[in-house]
Amino acid sequence: MSPENVTPTVSINSGRSSRTNSTNCVDSDSTKDSASDSLNSLIEEKINTNCDNCCLNECIDVNCSLGNQCTVYESDSGKVLKKRRSICYNVAGQTVWGVLLIIVSISGFIFTPLDFMLWEKLKMRPGFPPYEWWADPPDEVKMRVHVFNVTNHERFLKGLDKKLNLQEIGPIVYLEKLQHSSIRFNENNTLTYTAKRFLIYLPDENIHDLNSTIILPNIAVLGMASYLHDSNYFVRTAFRLLVNTHGSEFFVKKTLYEYLWDYRDPVLATSRNIVPSIVPVDNMGFLTRVYNDFTDEVTVKIGSEWGHSSFFQIDRFRGQPQLPGYNPDVCPDRLFGSTEGVMYHQYLTRQDVLLYWRKTVCKLMPLYFESEIVIDNVPVYRYNLSEVVFERVTNGTDCYDTVPSLPSGLSDASKCYFGFPMVVSYPHFYTGSPPKDHYVTGLTPDRQKHNSYVVVEPLTGVPFRAVARMQSNLRIHDLSNFPKDYDRFSNQIIPLFWAEYSQEGLPTIIRLTIYFMVVVLPPMSKVIFILTLLFGCFLISRRMYDHKIIHKFVPSLIRLKNKNKTITRNKILVYEKEAFMKIQ
Repeated sequence: MSPENVTPTVSINSGRSSRTNSTNCVDSDSTKDSASDSLNSLIEEKINTNCDNCCLNECIDVNCSLGNQCTVYESDSGKVLKKRRSICYNVAGQTVWGVLLIIVSISGFIFTPLDFMLWEKLKMRPGFPPYEWWADPPDEVKMRVHVFNVTNHERFLKGLDKKLNLQEIGPIVYLEKLQHSSIRFNENNTLTYTAKRFLIYLPDENIHDLNSTIILPNIAVLGMASYLHDSNYFVRTAFRLLVNTHGSEFFVKKTLYEYLWDYRDPVLATSRNIVPSIVPVDNMGFLTRVYNDFTDEVTVKIGSEWGHSSFFQIDRFRGQPQLPGYNPDVCPDRLFGSTEGVMYHQYLTRQDVLLYWRKTVCKLMPLYFESEIVIDNVPVYRYNLSEVVFERVTNGTDCYDTVPSLPSGLSDASKCYFGFPMVVSYPHFYTGSPPKDHYVTGLTPDRQKHNSYVVVEPLTGVPFRAVARMQSNLRIHDLSNFPKDYDRFSNQIIPLFWAEYSQEGLPTIIRLTIYFMVVVLPPMSKVIFILTLLFGCFLISRRMYDHKIIHKFVPSLIRLKNKNKTITRNKILVYEKEAFMKIQ
């Protein structure tokens, strides 16, 4: 065989070795009988080294050079090698994971975890925190009532003073409990429940003794006289005889407890027995009247069908869409879009108007955005009650006026109190409408003490703070058809009491949950999705890079090396031939 036709072959044979998974590269040219054996040995050693590196680094069958084959035979440790192939070197698996991670990260930027949580909240599923917190509301609402004591009633009756002078006494503090029961989910994506409110006296927070007495107008006598102001002569005469028979006076002395909870008068009891349709109750205690009938069936909107902007807004109140007691053909106001204040709709904006419904006020109350503040490290929106909410409307759609018309700053509430002449206003007439000294003296209006507002986290619609302050007044119509001692009260508005409903913060668990959702979760989710996106891109880029190296760059490099080695081998053979000829 001539030297030009010698083709070296490299192979790895584990079957002939005593070691497990050993590799040997053997040159097929076993004849070494010339003086150039040392040079050939050096070249073969280099080929062997390249072959070994090729076999050890790639874990796959690779052509090393010049038709030589580097073959790997599986040994007893083949399972480990298979695992490496399936996990570390599985191109398809890592590519799929990279694509999935990229899809998840991009989806997380489009539909964030906060969006998912708020979308889930729309459904109000039992067992989830939003439903459980609403079904059993935290005891955070306190009711503070302030009453007015008349200090000059004797001078007023004698004609020495033309106006009553009032002295504020309070606050008398109660805890307002709210219970939700008879909860049922309707097929039209609404939720119907029964809301019941009642008060619990807090002796540790009160400085006024409920047994202390005050002087106040006789609501039974003056209220019924105002109610009967336009009745015929015989009805008015019968009423005067009833008052005189029982010896009732225009001013009475009552304890704080009696005034709030157990206000009784013989005129009330007799009138109820005679005309129960006109006088349905014999107890005019204000808190008794408010909370004795404070069990209401409410239907609200839930579910994704209504969306975030209509979430938990009232659809029906006591089965009706309009205000209770109002004629829908005359009053255009509807309960649609209003809320009881326990929960507002999600994704609030500065342009939103929050409609608050409270039966004691007997009116929808609009709140407008004022400012953005931070409470408990959470950015929140403050909405203030409109200061012109009790102004008269001149377009013929004023649902809260009477005949004769009320002055601006007053709202009729008689439809929520059996037709009794009650009107609602801001405490102490603090907006100046009506003027604070127009009817009585002694009022001290203060915007900071007497306005109403709500502080809401805009994304979740959860109220952090809420203060609702309203004043109840007795409206006395023109009593000129009555005797002169009645007439001195004609066309008066007498403040009786004002109440403040204050939600003072949230329980710790709810506050921390809201903080995590709106402050911690958004930036944390962005960081997580950015890292996920980068890792997914890394996996795909790595596979693409490895694929290019293995299938394009490495084969080209191997072919280039083989070519160089062939040239080198040929030069050596020429040199050996020339040397041999010289010897001969």
